[in-house]
Amino acid sequence: MASDDEFSAASFAIDFQDFDQDEAFQKAEFHVRNKESKNFIVEFGRKCARIAFDVNNNEMKELLDHNPDEHVDYPIRWINIWDPSAQRDVMNSIGKKYGFSPRLLGLMTTPRTQQDEARRHSHRRKLALRHHQRSNRDLEKGDAVNGSFPKPPASEINDSIALYLQVKDTVNYFSTDQTQKAFCVGANWLHKRPNPKLDHPRISIVPPKHWQWLALCNDHTVLSIHEKPYFEPVPDKEDKDQWQHDEFESMRSHIMDILRQLSDKGVDLYKTNPLAQSSVRQSLPNPRQDLNRTQSGVSVFNNSETGSLADEGTSNLFYYLFEDYVAAGPLKMAEQELDEMTHKILVSTRRTKVSKSSEIIPTLHYLSKDLREFKHLFENYKNLISKIMSVGRRDSPQSIHLDADHKVFLTNSALSRFDRLRDRLQYLMLNTIEGYLEEIAALSTTYFNLTQQKDSQATARLTRSATLLAKLSVFFLPISFMTSYFSVQIEDLYTYWTGKTYWYAFAVIASVSFVSLFFFSRLLMLFSDMMDEWAAFILDRGNNVLRRFKEFMGLKTTDDDDDD
Repeated sequence: MASDDEFSAASFAIDFQDFDQDEAFQKAEFHVRNKESKNFIVEFGRKCARIAFDVNNNEMKELLDHNPDEHVDYPIRWINIWDPSAQRDVMNSIGKKYGFSPRLLGLMTTPRTQQDEARRHSHRRKLALRHHQRSNRDLEKGDAVNGSFPKPPASEINDSIALYLQVKDTVNYFSTDQTQKAFCVGANWLHKRPNPKLDHPRISIVPPKHWQWLALCNDHTVLSIHEKPYFEPVPDKEDKDQWQHDEFESMRSHIMDILRQLSDKGVDLYKTNPLAQSSVRQSLPNPRQDLNRTQSGVSVFNNSETGSLADEGTSNLFYYLFEDYVAAGPLKMAEQELDEMTHKILVSTRRTKVSKSSEIIPTLHYLSKDLREFKHLFENYKNLISKIMSVGRRDSPQSIHLDADHKVFLTNSALSRFDRLRDRLQYLMLNTIEGYLEEIAALSTTYFNLTQQKDSQATARLTRSATLLAKLSVFFLPISFMTSYFSVQIEDLYTYWTGKTYWYAFAVIASVSFVSLFFFSRLLMLFSDMMDEWAAFILDRGNNVLRRFKEFMGLKTTDDDDDD
């Protein structure tokens, strides 16, 4: 042990610190939370771990000249880079070591511009505005939200790079690259949106995303490279600094979880949170002195003493960096929103309940849109996992041209974990989303059917009201005529009328009107139908006579026009 420490001190000028000590552990937590941090390097084994922060290019070159498996106590290395666009020299050294192509290295170090960031958010709904309302405020002018960006000159960004960044922002895009010494994947990972302090209209259930590259190298090294953090627009009246601070911590929370558990000081923090447990270091197997990597069925490497342990550690580290359950959280929000919409739609059948279509229809539309975006995201993850498993197998056709010392692949335990993760994505995520989409379609159909039923009922009530008014008119029409008759100022008539005469006449006419109204209404409807039939018969006869007259006069008939 002492000899190895002496060898490490003599070999590296990097200031490595014992990660199992409180001071280094707290410094690591501060480093991850600090926006000005550049990078960190962790080297660990089963018994010990060490960490270095903000390594410069010369130190990185020196580090890459020594493989981690040269040290029995630290056979696994994790290099984490924050904002590669600000560390081009370090990225060039890493790319040269692991054979990254100039194109891949250029894409990793390409910074976003303010113009691209404004375009990135301009198509999204404003977070603090109702999703079904239009706004005359311009997002790019900073009127709507605090997180908007000014527009720079159009020449600031290359068109091809702008197209790539636009494609990269879609949730169903991922990138895979394989070199002689590494296998690299890039994709969008989600992080939690901060909880608003104020009440806001509906916000999309799709969390904000950030781009990350992961690379598994053939010298027991794992790379994680994070794009410079950019934030979603801040809702109106929210504290911009606090919102972006919370989003930044959420963005780096997954890295924080994994980094903490590489130290003995951080394992106990996750005993009650099984989904955040990674246990990369604690689950490392004891190396067997009598079993080399070929015999263990893992891989082939130079140092057979620590080979199986190092492969297990790098494979599991790569898996846990990939696995992140933040994307599953919004599905609970979707379920709650569906329950609310179901209640609103079903109670809309009550006459006393007035449901606004301007609230229900847009909510169902945008919820369906968000779920479809989630579906594309999980299908993207599933395809990416299939690609990783295809390349990561020992007999992978993608790496069959490589010799045994240069192959990059995963251990059987890591492959099993990726396989289980792919099954969970299908059976828990994709199937659930598909069920939600079907439920939304059913709710939409139900809502329109209920709305049509309510309209039919309202029409029926209106018809009954109109019928009642018509019957009342028919009832009072003879009485009105009688009253008008008794009001005629003819001396030969009104001199013989008395009050009894009027009321006798009123009783007789009202009785006759009542009997005629309720007992002869069907007869009147029958008479009306007969009149309609007679009118149709007369019209048909008239058309026949007119057609024969035109034929007699040699004129072109309507039927001839239709044939032409």
